[in-house]
Amino acid sequence: MTTNEKTPSAGLNLDSVKEDIKRRFGATSDLASVKIRIFGEEGVFSYLTSMTNTAFLMENVIKPLTVAGISSDAPSKSQWLNHIREQYLVGLGTETTNDLGNFTMLVMKGYAGLYIAGMTEILMINVKELEMRAIAEPTTQSVAIGPKEGFTESADTNISLIRRRIQNQKLRFEKYELGEKTKTAVYLTYLDDLVERDVLNQLRDKIRQSKLDILFDTSSLESLFQPKGLTLFPTFYNSERPDTICKGLLDKRIAIIVNGSPFVLMVPSLFKDYFRSSEDSYQWFSFGAFIRYLRYLTFMISLCLPAVYVSVTSYHQELIPTMLLTSIAAQRQGIPFPSVLEIFMLEITFEILREAGSRMPRIIGQSISIAGALVLGQAAVLAGFVSNISIIIVSLTVISGFVSPVYSFGARIRLFRYVLTVLGSVLGLFGVFFGCALLLIHLSRIEVFGIAFLTPSLTKLARKRE
Repeated sequence: MTTNEKTPSAGLNLDSVKEDIKRRFGATSDLASVKIRIFGEEGVFSYLTSMTNTAFLMENVIKPLTVAGISSDAPSKSQWLNHIREQYLVGLGTETTNDLGNFTMLVMKGYAGLYIAGMTEILMINVKELEMRAIAEPTTQSVAIGPKEGFTESADTNISLIRRRIQNQKLRFEKYELGEKTKTAVYLTYLDDLVERDVLNQLRDKIRQSKLDILFDTSSLESLFQPKGLTLFPTFYNSERPDTICKGLLDKRIAIIVNGSPFVLMVPSLFKDYFRSSEDSYQWFSFGAFIRYLRYLTFMISLCLPAVYVSVTSYHQELIPTMLLTSIAAQRQGIPFPSVLEIFMLEITFEILREAGSRMPRIIGQSISIAGALVLGQAAVLAGFVSNISIIIVSLTVISGFVSPVYSFGARIRLFRYVLTVLGSVLGLFGVFFGCALLLIHLSRIEVFGIAFLTPSLTKLARKRE
């Protein structure tokens, strides 16, 4: 809607106002219009029943205003709206508008519009009520020790979860609307005395310059803010855990909340963030550090183990102890496929089982994954398609990929695992080392809003700049 559309005037009657509202919203069943008489003049309430608390509206707004309609102490007509706000709508969010385009947007957000015949403004009353999922334990980042609260799809709830943990007057929430068609609320969250100003200004500029048509989830923002060029690693840390995001805010980060998404983004994200869990700080320090280094080890296992196995068994048998080499040779006797093809077959099979398990109903999804892996693996060995050692290698690789606290990190890196396996099958260990060197160079070149991805800490970086 444009701002120069016609607005109510003294000669406009209620019927024409109702027709104009119906024209804007079309033949939608959730549009309601209630006539009311106030101070001797007719008025009309317009609202969407799907976005408002209708019972609350009737009891706390329309009923008191009906009493006002028969009141004998009515103020002058120019003061009607102010009188209504001060005497009958105390504690409710209200605003006035003379732009029907703005009126339409507010109604879609859960406001009820009151127009009184002869007035030049519409009184908008916030009576929204949205059924939201209750606060529950996160599903993708669960922990054994620590808070069990997780973000929900309501931005207001997520803001409250952050505010409860950081009761600091420097905490800021900047609101933007993105999506030409969806008008989704997006909040930039940061601590004003700690935030990196350069990063904040870049985020503001990107948001203002964005031309998204649709925004439903934080994943759309990740693609919008992604650094130029190919990046194998995620550069936005997403989390369902309020305590993780709050720790990031205290570490000079910026959180991005999208209304409708249970995931909150944290920028800039660094490489080390994907190996840290909020659970680490709730345990004995030495044990937490041990688990953190174990995640680095599992990352290397998930990335390199299949490639090392293929290269060693194909080109560098002298590196394998004699007893183990004999065992591997005995297991591979009669296998019709080379080791690299054997590994790829098993990898693809595990990918299929993973996807099937995640798409199936939760009650049977886990059973399908476990039963499928056991039955298919055993049948493949008995049929002579694959060897036991290959199943062990791929199983350990897949399990290691799930150790990362952030699922998107493990999902991204497993694509490069196939590249390393091919290099290992062609060039042996030299190909594996060459691929790892390329990966390190790629890591060192990634910058997130001007900050190197391998930076150990934003706090240390700030001290170095000083």
